Amino acid sequence: MTIDRSNSVLQYDQYFVANGYQLSGIDSVSVSYSVPLENALTLGSMFGYNLNNPFQAEVSINRTCLYNDPLLSLTGDSPISGSFKYNGLSYGFTSGYLNRYSINCAIGELPSIACSITVYGELKPTLEVLPSQSHPSIFIPSPRSISVSGDNTSTNRVRGFSYELQINRQANFSIDSYQSVDEVVFLPPINISASLEFDAVNFTPENYEFFISSREKKTFNININDRASNNNILNLNIPNIELASQSLDSSAENKLSITNNYIGFLE
Repeated sequence: MTIDRSNSVLQYDQYFVANGYQLSGIDSVSVSYSVPLENALTLGSMFGYNLNNPFQAEVSINRTCLYNDPLLSLTGDSPISGSFKYNGLSYGFTSGYLNRYSINCAIGELPSIACSITVYGELKPTLEVLPSQSHPSIFIPSPRSISVSGDNTSTNRVRGFSYELQINRQANFSIDSYQSVDEVVFLPPINISASLEFDAVNFTPENYEFFISSREKKTFNININDRASNNNILNLNIPNIELASQSLDSSAENKLSITNNYIGFLE
C-alpha cells in the first residue's frame, strides 16, 4: 500500500523564525487569533456584529532546551518579529511581545522551554521574516548535567524544577484603530512562579503556624550543561522568591517527596 503524502506538510518542511533566529528543537508551534465581535442591537435595523476591541493574536512555542536561548532576554520593551513557514508559504507578524516564559526540568527528560508571544496588530500571510542572526551552538544535555542549587537542595535529591515568568503589558490604541497599535507599555514587575520537587531524605515541611512569621527570601541557580559538562547551555539565577506552599506526597509506587512552590518578582 502506497501512502500519498502530496497533501501533507511534514515536520522537515516547517520552521519558525523569531527575532532573526531560526529556532531549533521546536516540539510545537501554535498561532491563533480572535476577532472581538459583539452583537450590535439598534432600533430599525437588522442584527449585525461590530468590532469592540482591536485584533489580538497569540503565538505559543514549545522547545527542547539545546542552546543558550536568545528569547529569554526579550522580557522588556523590545518587540519581536517572526514568521512560520511551511510548504513554500509563510505567515508572519511584526509586533509581538513576550508575555510568558517557562523552563521545566525533570529526571529522565530533556529540559523544556515554553513561551507565549502576544501579537498586537496583524498576522499577515506571505510575510516572511528571514534569519539574520547566527544561531547559538547546539548541545545535548542530560539529567546529570543539570544542577539546581538553593533551599535544601544540597542534602536532598532534586527530582524536578519549574520556573515561569509572567510579563505584564498594556497595549494603547487610538480610537479609530483596530489593527495598528500606538504603543505597548511594559508594566513591571515581572512575576515569578517556581516549584521544586525533591526526595524527602532529611527534611520535613515547615510548621504552618509559623509559616508567615518565618518568611525568608530564597535564591536559586539553575545550571544546564551538555552531557560532558564542558559547555554551558543555560545559567539562570533566580533571586528574591518566597516559599508560598508545600506538599508532602507518598504512594506505594514512588518515593516520599516534598514539593515547594515559590512566588517572587523581578523589577
